[in-house]
Amino acid sequence: MSRHRSWLRVAVPLALIALATSGAAWSPRLDLPVTSGTWSAPGGINSGLLLWYDAAEAGTMALSPRLRYWFDKSGQAQHAPVSAGPNQPYPTVTAGVTGLQFSGAAVQLPTSIPLEPMTVMIVFRQSNDGLSHPLMGSRTRFSGITMEFGRLRVYSNGQVVGATTARTVTGLTITTVRTAAGASDGFQYNGGAETSFNITTSESMNWIGGMFVAGTAKYFVGTIMEVVIWGRSLSVSELQAAHRALGAKWGISVP
Repeated sequence: MSRHRSWLRVAVPLALIALATSGAAWSPRLDLPVTSGTWSAPGGINSGLLLWYDAAEAGTMALSPRLRYWFDKSGQAQHAPVSAGPNQPYPTVTAGVTGLQFSGAAVQLPTSIPLEPMTVMIVFRQSNDGLSHPLMGSRTRFSGITMEFGRLRVYSNGQVVGATTARTVTGLTITTVRTAAGASDGFQYNGGAETSFNITTSESMNWIGGMFVAGTAKYFVGTIMEVVIWGRSLSVSELQAAHRALGAKWGISVP
C-alpha cells in the first residue's frame, strides 16, 4: 500500500473524531492553558482561589451556539456545564462590554461552595432593579446570594442572614460578599465601604444565576461578566487589589 493511502487511513478517522467532538467538550489545546492556571487572579490574589469564570476570555466559553461549558481559569479544573435548552445563557455585547445573557437557566457548578468562609466577586448588570435576581445559590435549597429590589441579601435555608440597604449603584457593578468563620462578614459594591453582617451557616451554593426558592427554581435575568470565588475571607488590602484590577478591566470606577 502506498504511503499516501496509509496516511489517509489515519488522517480521515482523526478528522471525523475532531468534527464529532467539537462543541461537545473542550479540546486538549484549550484545556491545557485553562487547567494549568496560566492566568493570575484579579489583583494577583491566587491564594485560596476556588474558581474563576470570565466572559472576557472567549476561549473559555464552549458554545453550540449557546453556552454549554464555562471553563474555569483558576487552575482548579472546575469547568461548569450548562444543560441544553432554549434558555441557555448566550454571549452578548452591551455598550462595548462582553457578557453572558441569563434569562431562565443557571450555570451548574461542578462543586459546592460553602457560604462560610468565602469571598465572591461578581461583575454583572441586571435587567431591572425592581425584580429579584439570584446571583448564586443552591439548586435544591433556599440558600445563596440574591439581589431583591435593589438590596443584596444572603439566605441560609430560607432565612435572611445578611442584607444591605438599597443600592445607590446601577449599571455594571462589582458585587462582593465576604464571609469569615467566627468573625464579621461584609458586602461591598464596586470596592466601596463595606456593610457588615454576621452569618453562621453550613449551607452551600452550586448554581450561578439561580436558586431553589420555596420549591421553585428562580433565575437571574441580566448579564454576568465575571465570577471569582476564593475559599477564604480576603483581607482589606486583598479586597482593594482585586477590586482595582476588576474595575480597570471592566471600566468600573472603584476607590
